Amino acid sequence: MGLARRQFLQMVSAGLLGWQIVPPQQMARAAELYAKKLNQSTKRKLALLIGINQYDAKGDWLPLNGCVTDVDLQRELLMHRFGFNPADILTLIDREATRAAIAEAFTEHLIAQALPGDVVVVHFSGHGSKLGQNNTFVPVDSGMPETGMLVKDFMEDTIALWLQAIATENTTCILDIGHNYPGTPVVGNFRIRSRPSRHDWQIDPEEIELQRHLREQSDSRQVLAKGDKLNARSSKVSMPGMLLRAASGDRLCADALWPGFSSGAFTYALTQQLWQMMPATSLYVVIDRAIATLEQKAFASPSLTPEQQLTSLVSGSKIDRNTDRKTTTQATYTTSFDDLLMASPSATKELLDGADGIIRTVNNSRIGDIWLAGLPIVPLGYYGVGSILSTPDETLVQLRSHNGLTAKVEALPGQSGLRVNQLLQERVRALPRNMTLIVALDLNLSKIERVDATSAISAMPGMLGVNATEQFADCLFGVQATSYGLFTVGRSPILGSFGSVGESVGAALRRLQPLLEGLLATKLIYLTANQGSSTLGLRATLMTMSPTSTAPVAIAAQATQRSGNQSAPLAASGRNALPSPNILNKAIAIGDRLCCRLENFTDSPLYVRIFSFDPRGKIMTPHFFTSPYALDSVVPAQQELLIPHPAAPFDWVASAPQGLFEIHLVVSRFPLTETTKLLEQSSRQATSPAGMVAVSNPLQVAQALLSDLHSELDIPASTKPDDMWTLDVNDWATLSFTYRVS
Repeated sequence: MGLARRQFLQMVSAGLLGWQIVPPQQMARAAELYAKKLNQSTKRKLALLIGINQYDAKGDWLPLNGCVTDVDLQRELLMHRFGFNPADILTLIDREATRAAIAEAFTEHLIAQALPGDVVVVHFSGHGSKLGQNNTFVPVDSGMPETGMLVKDFMEDTIALWLQAIATENTTCILDIGHNYPGTPVVGNFRIRSRPSRHDWQIDPEEIELQRHLREQSDSRQVLAKGDKLNARSSKVSMPGMLLRAASGDRLCADALWPGFSSGAFTYALTQQLWQMMPATSLYVVIDRAIATLEQKAFASPSLTPEQQLTSLVSGSKIDRNTDRKTTTQATYTTSFDDLLMASPSATKELLDGADGIIRTVNNSRIGDIWLAGLPIVPLGYYGVGSILSTPDETLVQLRSHNGLTAKVEALPGQSGLRVNQLLQERVRALPRNMTLIVALDLNLSKIERVDATSAISAMPGMLGVNATEQFADCLFGVQATSYGLFTVGRSPILGSFGSVGESVGAALRRLQPLLEGLLATKLIYLTANQGSSTLGLRATLMTMSPTSTAPVAIAAQATQRSGNQSAPLAASGRNALPSPNILNKAIAIGDRLCCRLENFTDSPLYVRIFSFDPRGKIMTPHFFTSPYALDSVVPAQQELLIPHPAAPFDWVASAPQGLFEIHLVVSRFPLTETTKLLEQSSRQATSPAGMVAVSNPLQVAQALLSDLHSELDIPASTKPDDMWTLDVNDWATLSFTYRVS
């Protein structure tokens, strides 16, 4: 590619990647709102799910890969976690989702059937676009109009008017589409869910007439007289009920590639959290890091505050049908799920528990096909043959094969038979010992550059080079300002990875090999994420204190969800309060001090290692190995531990560079012997006044961590997996935090 193409992509990366993967705390709150809507006691629950991959698109816009999967994700969730009758869920996928079919579905399936008090869900995954200043939705038969032609899209006002015409106020609309087109259909390893627009397009008379009809039928006061003119600048119509958007304004919406399947990043994050939710789950429990599966927070938006992030994600309005007055939905939340009823008002205790999957079909009562949408995305992608899950009656099943979201399982010898629609919870996670870091080659590289890069990457152990957008990748190799370096999969530069001008592709990749090995280590640590499935009783609270403060302030808290006692106060402290939502995801300034409080609710000591990932792709760890700091590796039974220890010679100080940081706390019932031994070597080689040391051998440390967590399975030898790490959810927990240093 020529330099102009490179410069353009650099401009896109620097200026237009305002879309963000919503922080887990914000997504958790959105998921709670959605769950409360779905769990209301109601006569009927109706859903319209639309997903379009097969657009007749090429050149400046492309067909999509994950929209039909989005429909599957929502359908399985609504049926198996929120009690929707399959007959009340209408799906329109690909060529079914024409303009006429969508209009008929709103009219006949929703407006004609819904009664006051019913619950209605509308989901749309596909391309969005623009007509003037108005957002539009692109049905499969809309296409790409020529200059000056009529646009066959639905305007957003039309969708809002349809929703207003539904007799119930309990409506939720989920939009996994974008309306901002960044000048290219591909950014990093993602296709963008938006179609280009042209300033001289004209609104279709059919759309004008449809809106006029809906306005006339509406109880709203916004009625156009027969002679009034409707155009692209007509007044906006408020979305009723609750609206969840993957992207708003100038932010981008990603069609994501995962190992074995594609989906909208937003839809998977939302539905995965809802599978995990339980009635006792607090608002402030941050659910598994599904969103962080774009590795290093691709498409981050440092300009948005948490409140702005949430407002862009959740909106809507309420209509008083007696007075025709509208009020805007505010971001107000409750603090518990005590009134939450998963699946149905008559749900049993087993159905109320969070789930990792469900049995969809059974063959001879011993073998079943399952759906695994409750697992975090990184572990799901590498969920190995030999993994064990359990049904509510404690029947143990083991994976025999796995493909994306689906797997085949068999009941272990001596176990009861399987039944369709039984929920599944993770018991043992099997992970392959030979893991690969997948490096996508950016599309702005020339053919010769890609050939050279593929050759250089293939010579590195544990590395695989692929062309961008062709399959899942962990990072991106490309060029910026005529120098080679690494990007996140959303094409955000990894700081410090770019070399000198004139460096060859081969030399650049040899220089980057230690960083690539560090990214592989990061991937291995991501594989341990299990906040939703761990049975250890553990809670962690991240706190910060500015140089002028005298007391730390809690900024985020997380707890395991299936231990049954994570909310019980400790006798030693009596602390049970978690942070207020308005300080979650608070920006941290360089020089602020950090600390973490770990609370052990079990009757045995717990052993902890902390890993911090910074914007340079480096893995850092606290300096545990000088007294009394060495005590910080053990949390005594039924006690709490503050890290760093108040008497420690080092503070944990937020330091440069600015950007997103991740903290992963890995906690085990057993000493992490090999991990500790290797970290001691890093500690002796380097110290830091910030209380953190760079891990000099990250890949060896990550492999040692998985080896330390490995458990020998007490099951028949014929069913034991070979060449796998097997991790028992009773023995470990990995909790994670994300914060921004500004």
